[in-house]
Amino acid sequence: MHEISLNIDNGDVLREFLNLAIDQEVSVDSGRNLLKSWKDYGFTHQDELDLATKGLSNIFGQYARGQIDQKSLKSYFSYLNPELQEKIVRVIEGRKDEILRHLVFRSISSEQKALVSFDWDVKWILGSSSSSTVQKLITSLTLNCRKGKIQERVFMLRWIGSIWIN
Repeated sequence: MHEISLNIDNGDVLREFLNLAIDQEVSVDSGRNLLKSWKDYGFTHQDELDLATKGLSNIFGQYARGQIDQKSLKSYFSYLNPELQEKIVRVIEGRKDEILRHLVFRSISSEQKALVSFDWDVKWILGSSSSSTVQKLITSLTLNCRKGKIQERVFMLRWIGSIWIN
């Protein structure tokens, strides 16, 4: 077991750092770096920040999957005072479900297309050139899917029905 080196002694800054690290891990746009300034969190170089967030990501996953308990989680941060260790547990525990959903989604999307989000639109057509008494309802649906790191949009267009007005 390797300790993660965090040079943060302020509880609020630690909470902010952990939440940003979790946000970066579970973000749909994983290319975005939410942790912009390594100096703000007590690191001496960007590589230290990257190493710490990668290590935290592994710890988050182990804890969310139940592979380690609270005592083991705290042991990764044994150099911090007990109050900060407890704050780490509270932050990770509060976002445990979100982390677990991300891990499940990542596992599924590595094998097959997985739905990330969808968008829909309904249009009401009140007539056509053939007849002003025909009204049509059109629904379009866009599925945003991901397989691995490749994102794809699937467009669907469907006529739901026609209404004849006498």
